[in-house]
Amino acid sequence: MNAWLYLHFPHLLLDYQLALQPPELSTMPQALTQSHAARRTVVQANNAALQQGVQVDMAEVLASTLVPQLKLHDYDATKESAMLTQLAQVLYQDMAQIVLQPPQGLLFEVQSLLRLHQGFAGVVKRMQARLQQWPLRYILSSGYSPLSAKLLAASGHSVLSTEPADVKAAIAELPIEYSGLPEPQIEKLRNVGLLTLGAVLQLPAAELGARFGRAITTYVAELNGDFSAPQSFYHPPHRFDEQVELNAEVHSWPQLLFPLKRLLQQVESFLEIHQWSTRALLIRAHHRTGPATQVPIQFAHAVWQQRDLLSLSQLHLERQKLKQPVLALSVRVQRPESRQAKEQAMFSAPQAQTDSLNALVSRLQARLGESKVQSLHVHDDWRPEYQGTLKPWQSDSTSGGLLLPRPAWLLPQAEPTERQQWQLQWGPERIVSGWWNADTIARDYYIALDQWQRQGWIYQCDKGWFLHGWFS
Repeated sequence: MNAWLYLHFPHLLLDYQLALQPPELSTMPQALTQSHAARRTVVQANNAALQQGVQVDMAEVLASTLVPQLKLHDYDATKESAMLTQLAQVLYQDMAQIVLQPPQGLLFEVQSLLRLHQGFAGVVKRMQARLQQWPLRYILSSGYSPLSAKLLAASGHSVLSTEPADVKAAIAELPIEYSGLPEPQIEKLRNVGLLTLGAVLQLPAAELGARFGRAITTYVAELNGDFSAPQSFYHPPHRFDEQVELNAEVHSWPQLLFPLKRLLQQVESFLEIHQWSTRALLIRAHHRTGPATQVPIQFAHAVWQQRDLLSLSQLHLERQKLKQPVLALSVRVQRPESRQAKEQAMFSAPQAQTDSLNALVSRLQARLGESKVQSLHVHDDWRPEYQGTLKPWQSDSTSGGLLLPRPAWLLPQAEPTERQQWQLQWGPERIVSGWWNADTIARDYYIALDQWQRQGWIYQCDKGWFLHGWFS
C-alpha cells in the first residue's frame, strides 16, 4: 500500500501576503473577504484577528464591528493558486512526486522516499524543516490513499502514521460534511441517517451503488485505495519569472526588502532544483501607471544562494531611485548556467582565493557600477603599448598573452632618461615589431635599478634611452 502525505494551507494567500511584510505589520489584525450568495464573509484571517474574535465565514460587517482596526483585503483564488505553485517549487527540492490541489493543497507520494530519508518519520521531518522557511499555517496528514490524506488534512486532522488502522479510525469519525462529495449527494446521505464517513464505509458496496448511484461506489473505492485516480505530477519550469503583489503601495527600495527576500528564496530553490547558478537577474518594480522600473543585476561570478543574491542585489538597488509608488515586484533569472566542478591546475591559484576575488569584484561592481571596475586584457602583440588594454572586468581577462617579464605600471608615454642613472640587471630583450601598421619599433629593453633601488623598465633606441615603466 502506498504512503501519501497531504499539506493543507487554510490561510495560504493571507499568510503569503503577510510574509512579504515586515514582521511588526503581521501583528495587526488582517483578513481576506469574499462575496458569496449576496453576502460578504471572512475567508481567511491571521492569528491577531482570530484571537480578537474574528472567525472564518463571519460577515464582513460583523468582523469590522467586532475589531474596528481590522484591515480587510479581497480574496483571489487565482493568486492563491499561483502561491501554491511557487510553494511546490520550494518543496520539490525534497519531494519529487507532488500533485497540485489548488487553491490550498499539495499532495505527495512518499513511498519512494522512505529509504532515502530513513523511514516515514524522516520524510515528515524533512518536509517540516523545509516549511520552516515560510511563516505559513498548515495541516499535514498522511493516508493510505490520496483521498484519505486529503480529507484528514482539509478537515483539520493531522494523522501522521503509516498504519492503515490509524488512518481508517480517523476517517471513520469525520462528519459527512467533510467527505468532499457534492452537496446534493451529502444531503441524500444525511437524510437516511449516514452522518459520518464511518457509517458510509460500513455499508456493502452493492447496497451503496443501488441506493446512491455508481459515483458513490467509485468514491469509496478511491477512499479505500482500491481505485487509483490518475495523478498529474508537478514538474518545475525551466525559467524563473515570478511576481508578488503588495497589499499597499511602497515608496522606496528598502521597503521592498521583505518581498525581495521571498522572491530570492524562490530563486535559490529554482536554481537548486536544476543545479544551476546565475550571473544576472532582472528586478522590476511595477507601478499603477506607466512602465515598470527595471533594474538589471549583473554578477561578476556565478551565484545561486539567497544570501549572495540578496547582498549583491541590495548594493545595486542602493544606487536606484523610485519615481512612482510600487504595487508589485518581480524577479527574472537571466544567464543561468550549470554548476560544474572546476578543474584546477597544480600551480594555479586556489579555488577559494579565486571565488573570494570574484565575490569582491561583484560587490565593487554593485557599488560603483560595472564600467568602473576594469581589468587588464592581454593581447599577443610584442609592442608593449599594444599588449594590454583596460576593459570591464572578466574573471579570465588576464589569461593568455606573452609570458615575459613586464612591469605592472607602464607609463602613458616613455620618458627620456640617462644610461648612467641605472644599474642594469637583466637584458637586453630586443623588440622589433609593428611593421604591418606603420608603427614600427626597434628597441633593446632592460630591467634596471635607479639610485633609490627602484626597479624600472628602460630601453635604448636610435633616439636614446627611455624609461617605459616600473616594476616596483
